[in-house]
Amino acid sequence: MVNSFEVGNLVTFKSHPLLQGYEIKGDGKYVPPIMIIKEVHFEDKKKKTHDDVSGFEIAERIKYICVYFDDNKSEFIEVHIYQNMLKSIHDLKIGRLDDPDKFHKGHQNLVDEILDLPLKPSYQYAGIFYFKTKKLEVLKKRSSIRKTSEINEDGTPTEIKRKRMIQYVVNYTTPDFIVCGYKNETYTDLFYNNGDKKRLASMEFVKVKWYSPFQQKFSEQYLPIEFFTDINPFPINSNNE
Repeated sequence: MVNSFEVGNLVTFKSHPLLQGYEIKGDGKYVPPIMIIKEVHFEDKKKKTHDDVSGFEIAERIKYICVYFDDNKSEFIEVHIYQNMLKSIHDLKIGRLDDPDKFHKGHQNLVDEILDLPLKPSYQYAGIFYFKTKKLEVLKKRSSIRKTSEINEDGTPTEIKRKRMIQYVVNYTTPDFIVCGYKNETYTDLFYNNGDKKRLASMEFVKVKWYSPFQQKFSEQYLPIEFFTDINPFPINSNNE
């Protein structure tokens, strides 16, 4: 079995609309989050992957623990998702620049910018870390059409005017985090008895703290250091549109 993704990779559910086009159409709340791989799990050969009667595939032997930030509750959420349900962010169409001349002005493809980030930042107590999905989630764009017309004196409508509207869809965005702890993890169950891989997991965890407006208090949690960057995604005087 070969895993398509590694710990720290950014992925999304393969139904994400920005895998197909540059803008979200319809209700933004149905857009799935961009997630980061926390663990890779390899099921043993006893795992049932096909229905006994129809023979149809119903599961896989490789699955991932993925993490995203729920901005409605200001907390991190873990989900278990099979490999073929995920896609890399490499194919996302967020912030791609159509005008090639802009590349000569220091602009960079947004997805490439995130993929080029170091695997992990340097630990610094009380430093500021940023969740690697932040810039992608902030700059998602949704398009809609607004139709307007005026009414003539006889009550008939004038020519209908169509106006295309673009707005940001900023669900799943994260706060900036303060680093307040570090630990190394050790595992005793990374391999099966026959030596086959059982799971892949991060060895380094950092504790981050942030203010939760919903709980009206500070929250903190240990998460893999691969989830973060110490490079500010929105530095002063940057052009991120």
